[in-house]
Amino acid sequence: MSENSNHISLLVEVARLYYEHNFSQQQIAWKLGISRPGVSRLLQRARDKGIVRIEIFDPTEHGTLLEKKLQKKFGLKKVIVVPNDNEETQIIKKRLGRVAVILLNQLVEEGLILGVSWGTTMQEVARQVRRKPVKDMIVVQLNGGISRAEYDTHATEIAQKISEKYRAIPFLLPLPAVVDSADLKRAIISDRNISRTLNLARKSKVAIFTIGSFNHDSVLVKADYFEREEVDSLLKKGAVGDICSRIITHNGKICSAELNSRTIGIELEELSKKPYSIAVAGGKEKLQAIHAGLHGRLFNILITDEWVTEELLRD
Repeated sequence: MSENSNHISLLVEVARLYYEHNFSQQQIAWKLGISRPGVSRLLQRARDKGIVRIEIFDPTEHGTLLEKKLQKKFGLKKVIVVPNDNEETQIIKKRLGRVAVILLNQLVEEGLILGVSWGTTMQEVARQVRRKPVKDMIVVQLNGGISRAEYDTHATEIAQKISEKYRAIPFLLPLPAVVDSADLKRAIISDRNISRTLNLARKSKVAIFTIGSFNHDSVLVKADYFEREEVDSLLKKGAVGDICSRIITHNGKICSAELNSRTIGIELEELSKKPYSIAVAGGKEKLQAIHAGLHGRLFNILITDEWVTEELLRD
């Protein structure tokens, strides 16, 4: 057995003694001949490597006080709030991804059609999905992606990775999020395979997606989907964010009908009507966009962080 295998075996033994057999850390230290701080480090390592996964079960399904307040204020089906003690954005995204996967695992079932979007937050969701085969499940991409390599959001890769973990059938949209004209969009979506994928996106019972802020630094803008003048025009019209590449104003409405006619993917109206429409987004830069989505009732489940929740409750 290799040294690495021996180490993994030790992590498993320590974790079982502590979590399954209720040994104290000191008792484990005596049993295995190591220090108590050493046991503590091994338990943390077991969590970091995914050997130990802690899930809190709330028998009332009411959640925390913050969650209950936000759920009531905006009439949501469910709210999940992760800690935010001024950590860097990537840490928040990892926390969001972790709890999003826990929720997904509660919702997946035989024959489910799951719709997924893309973005760095959705990448974290995809990374943290564990293998859980689900019979006759489909994972479908909700909107087109980014074609420029330096701004690649791994749109098809995210849907592909999630489908692999659930052993589901993937349906992808290897297409740009926005095209040059409405006529071109009509021609593209008339393709039999593209049309079938979009129809599956509409039929998905569960949809999970992130919310982006909209400004000159947004991924869609950096990917050259918009000229600078068009961005300025959208901002003047009140654009604050995007959901599935659809640009929205502060009240959750489509900012530009013309732009919307060139955008490939699920319509916001279709998204809002799903039994489980799950928005996963956090961080200060996304506050306005999240607020807009809530006002437009574009989702019924929100996974976000403490800072955003507190700001939303102040409004």
